[in-house]
Amino acid sequence: MDFSYNKEQKMYQDSARDFFVKECSFDLLREIFSTEEGYSKEHWNKIAHLGWTGMIIGEEYNGIGGTFLDLCPIIEEMGRSMFPGPFLVTAVSAAALISKEGDERIKKKILPLISDGKAIVSIAIGETGTEAAPEDIKTTAKRTDDGYILNGSKLFVPYAHVSDYIICLALDESVPGGGLTLFMVDGNSSGLECTPIPTFSVDKYSKVDFKEVKTKQRDIIGTPGMGWEAAEKLMTFAAASACVQMIGGMERVLEMTVDWVKNRKQFGMPIGSFQAIQHHCAEMAIDVESSKFITYQAAWKLSKTFDAKREVSMAKAWTGDAYQRLTATAIQVHGAMGFTEEYNLHYYYKQAKSLQLMHGGSRYHKQKVAKDSGY
Repeated sequence: MDFSYNKEQKMYQDSARDFFVKECSFDLLREIFSTEEGYSKEHWNKIAHLGWTGMIIGEEYNGIGGTFLDLCPIIEEMGRSMFPGPFLVTAVSAAALISKEGDERIKKKILPLISDGKAIVSIAIGETGTEAAPEDIKTTAKRTDDGYILNGSKLFVPYAHVSDYIICLALDESVPGGGLTLFMVDGNSSGLECTPIPTFSVDKYSKVDFKEVKTKQRDIIGTPGMGWEAAEKLMTFAAASACVQMIGGMERVLEMTVDWVKNRKQFGMPIGSFQAIQHHCAEMAIDVESSKFITYQAAWKLSKTFDAKREVSMAKAWTGDAYQRLTATAIQVHGAMGFTEEYNLHYYYKQAKSLQLMHGGSRYHKQKVAKDSGY
């Protein structure tokens, strides 16, 4: 199949590349990486003005009404430029979840805010620091006369410290026999505490504690007790987005490496003339192209609303390992220069490891594919 961008998607890609080249120099990004917020409010407002935050949100909620595949060129360019911020969790994961599972009241309240860049929405699911599983969810939701009270802790919640809303998956004690339910929680709620988790990723993650946090019955997303099913669909979107983001980074790292070997000289000639170096670059190019094919196959199925869990798991397992392998090879080719603070390559290496593990590592997704195949 041909997974090339159509004319409109190519326009999105060109627009995104121009924006990041002009607005997001690496010197500026280094400053943003070191801030407590971990993103630029000015840039967030600009991408909202471009319509990117509402790309997959319906026109009736101030969005563009595009598909996930329409959003992929922008995500790819973000990965290429190392653009930090809550875009993926808000404009992709949360927007897709609310659009699919939210009732009309929540859609009318939250989706226009996301589209206009006026709200950041994060998602709190996992509690163990590893791949989320329904039996690991211990955060409880106790029913009261006017709503619920949440108690528990969540780990690695992206950009929770700057979020206006956090969607929390909790064990709903009001469901007969138990069940998991998704709750929309105001980011300023009493008893909600966010503690930053230091990582080498450019993105910001927090531990979120829910201590007697109150929420209303009307803030439930989807069907009570059916939260895990909705969360699984959400995690599929998140994993696919991470794959597209990794492709952008892989393409940029390959370009940096090829430029380096053309200009770095040893024994009076460019090191790119050495066969061993050429083999390294060829292997990197193979990783880029194979990752693009497997990822865009999954993205196409998601955009067509087909069941794409297997394809996304295959893409995440392959692309996560390929990005880590490619950046490690790039550093080897660059030598010591590749991991100096002045050179940008080490940021991609760290991001590769972070994205390889986030949303399920390769072993986890390989097991999912094996189980789906009947093994």
